[in-house]
Amino acid sequence: MSIFSLVLSNIAQRKFSVFLTALSVALGVALIAATLDIKRQVEDKFSQTSIGYELILGAKGSPLQLVLNTVYHLGNPTGNLPYSTYELYRKNPFVSYAIPMGLGDNYRGFRIVCTTTEFFTKFNYAKDKKHELAEGRLFKDDELYAAVLGKDVSEKTGLKFGDKFVATHGLQESSGDIGKVHEHDNFTVVGILKKTGTPSDKAIYASLPTVWAIHEAEAEHNNDESTRKAAVDRAYGKSEKDTIQIQMASADHKHDKHEHDTEHVYEHTKKSSSDKHTHSDGTPHTDGDDHPDHKHDHDHEHEHAVPTEGDVTAILVKAKAPIFSLQLYDKINREPYAQAAFAVNEIKNLFDIVGNVDWAFFFITALVIMVALIGVMVALYNSLAERRREIAILRSLGAHRSKIFSIIALEAALTSFFGALFGIVLSKILSLVLKGFVLEKTGIEISVALWSVVGGVPVELTLLVIVTLIGALAGVIPAVEAYRTDVAKNLSPLS
Repeated sequence: MSIFSLVLSNIAQRKFSVFLTALSVALGVALIAATLDIKRQVEDKFSQTSIGYELILGAKGSPLQLVLNTVYHLGNPTGNLPYSTYELYRKNPFVSYAIPMGLGDNYRGFRIVCTTTEFFTKFNYAKDKKHELAEGRLFKDDELYAAVLGKDVSEKTGLKFGDKFVATHGLQESSGDIGKVHEHDNFTVVGILKKTGTPSDKAIYASLPTVWAIHEAEAEHNNDESTRKAAVDRAYGKSEKDTIQIQMASADHKHDKHEHDTEHVYEHTKKSSSDKHTHSDGTPHTDGDDHPDHKHDHDHEHEHAVPTEGDVTAILVKAKAPIFSLQLYDKINREPYAQAAFAVNEIKNLFDIVGNVDWAFFFITALVIMVALIGVMVALYNSLAERRREIAILRSLGAHRSKIFSIIALEAALTSFFGALFGIVLSKILSLVLKGFVLEKTGIEISVALWSVVGGVPVELTLLVIVTLIGALAGVIPAVEAYRTDVAKNLSPLS
């Protein structure tokens, strides 16, 4: 019988003990393999996604926060910039294009990003890749409440082409009285984007004037000063002083408008008091008539005028040459109210920050594997008490001590190998389970492949070899103990 066959026979005889030992190895391997795979894919996708975003302009604050909010729809904006800032850089001779973005609302937790059609026609979300429609059309730049959905939004909300929905205040889904619904502003789905595997799949896109119109309408329908102040704060991120000034200006404007309207109505009444008011069909009009002409006039009064100017949350800038990007970056960051951030640099800085945490986690995971491999050694060592007579018989039949040593070491290596192999399978199952969670939290879609290749080296295969070799080393101590078995002593009668 060959050594390998003998080892397999020994494993089969102690299958339950070997299974538990291999399982402990599998859990450690699964944890580190899944972590390495998910970490690699998230870093790659974050880096690839940020490539399309060259220079991002926003209000003063954390540049990392600006990038995470604009590119990945995570966290809150740093503030807002006036529309004139967008106009300034849109007309800059060094700029290829500038795309404004306005935030302030969500639908069931999916952010509504108000922008222009250049976001779809000029902007590349990854290298040489533009957003494409799966169905429907894009909104027009002056079209209010027309929504284009990311693929994940359509799939998770069930919204289809032509459906209507109502936005909620804020960037996150709220419940109870916390989130205020824009009941007078219904969005209509006019298009659905193809899946990109990026955070864009989790966003709802609309024209930039839409975000201005929503909150203008809110201010007009809200007579409570404190509630209106909170609404403007949520929508535009204004300071309390600026908010008060906006409200005072709005109140003065309304007061002047009221006086003007009162005078106009008085003159009109005076002029036509002797005339009877009739409908287009000649019938006289009385208060409370529900006439088609009157209804048409009433509906016309509630049509939204398209706002032409407001605040923007961020501006995506593409320079005509890399040298211009650096010049713009320096110029903007010297300004007192605006900042510029290179998305790629900020994401690199982010992973540099969390890199130390990753190493600490990997060290702990490696300790888990080492403890499991020590368990392999202990299990083999404890089994020697039952197997010394068997080893003595093999020795008496002519087996050399080196063969006994090889049997025990190979048994430890095979136990570690099967545990590592099972752990790799478990890591793929773990990746499948966490796939939806990662997508929901980051907008990054991870794939589950048989092998994960980093630098041309398959990670799982490398891990399998390393764990097997360390397992073989863990079997050295019990192998030496078996090597030193006293044949005469262990062949004596059991009685």
